[in-house]
Amino acid sequence: MALTYPTNSSGFERQAVPSGSHIAVCDMVVDLGIQEGSELYPKARRKVYIRWELPNERVHFEKDGRRQDGPTVVGKHYTASMNAKSTLRHHLESWRGRQFTDDEAGTFDIAAILGKPCMLTVMQTVKQQKTYADIAGVGPLPRGIAPQTIIPEMTPLIYTPESPQQVYAQLPEWLRKMIDAQIIEEPAQEPDQPPVNAYSDTEIGDDDIPF
Repeated sequence: MALTYPTNSSGFERQAVPSGSHIAVCDMVVDLGIQEGSELYPKARRKVYIRWELPNERVHFEKDGRRQDGPTVVGKHYTASMNAKSTLRHHLESWRGRQFTDDEAGTFDIAAILGKPCMLTVMQTVKQQKTYADIAGVGPLPRGIAPQTIIPEMTPLIYTPESPQQVYAQLPEWLRKMIDAQIIEEPAQEPDQPPVNAYSDTEIGDDDIPF
């Protein structure tokens, strides 16, 4: 089942990832359904969580009585909208290096980003004596780095409302709780907005677009 979002219509994982640019690869896409709004943005909205592995930032952990290491992960909650002004669309366009048309955006299956590498711009913030890592930008890999050499170390995972129970069971507990708490009723859609010509496709060939 394709996971697409309308053109008419963020949060972060608590990881002490250093600020700056990081090579990353997408290993998780989770449709969270309609979630309650916040004090700043009270309107309920459909959300999607996207997570990336950072192969050059390692973490150590105990598993099955053995000390192991793996990539640090960092994620972001996006409003599930491909509106021309949405953060999700903006980040996907900057990642692929080319602007979507509205027709392309409305039919884009976000599952296409799973397993794809990129460069993440991470910015740390401190709130109530805790450090958070926020994804401030997503872009293509620098020239000279072969995309096929950057692959997820963990099995890529995508969850949609149609996913079987065994996929749901593989999600972290805090994501399962968000899915369980989703609002069932779909809120009214926002009116269409005109696209913003924020990116140029100059000197970018079809073979250079990752998805």
